[in-house]
Amino acid sequence: MVLGYWGLGPAPADLAWVTPGDACPAVDHAARDMYDHSYQGTGNWPFGVAYAGRYGLDGFVTRLRSLAELERFIAAGIPVITSQAFRDHELPGAGYSTGGHIMVVTGFTAEGDVIANDPAAPDDGGVRRVYPRAAFESVWLRATSSGGIAHIVHPPGTPLPDSGGNW
Repeated sequence: MVLGYWGLGPAPADLAWVTPGDACPAVDHAARDMYDHSYQGTGNWPFGVAYAGRYGLDGFVTRLRSLAELERFIAAGIPVITSQAFRDHELPGAGYSTGGHIMVVTGFTAEGDVIANDPAAPDDGGVRRVYPRAAFESVWLRATSSGGIAHIVHPPGTPLPDSGGNW
């Protein structure tokens, strides 16, 4: 999603190996190239940032302390990839439980609720979700989730917001 935001990603020739008719061959490509053989999965956070680096983007993994810090990136035009774990009742509107999942925060409503692109959506039309701010922040920041892990991926030279000493 973030590669697409920046207008980057695999070329059609890079996707030729994907089964014809696959709804999103770029996801298969990313999963294959981010697979961590030691972990036996695609949940290795630095591997995701390294994959973006293949397409000329800079990035890093950090731990943010609040949605207020995340908002600084959104204000700077940089979407933020978050990692969280939750039960369906803990994040109203999600409709599922997960032991670990990433989403792309793209903005905030006027009321401060989180606008996220959630790849767990059943179809492209359901990807954009609005989650209650307090619930999202709670499941994202708690220690039994990721403790505020965020992936920051951006083109080189993109000015980052002031870190206040945190990134």
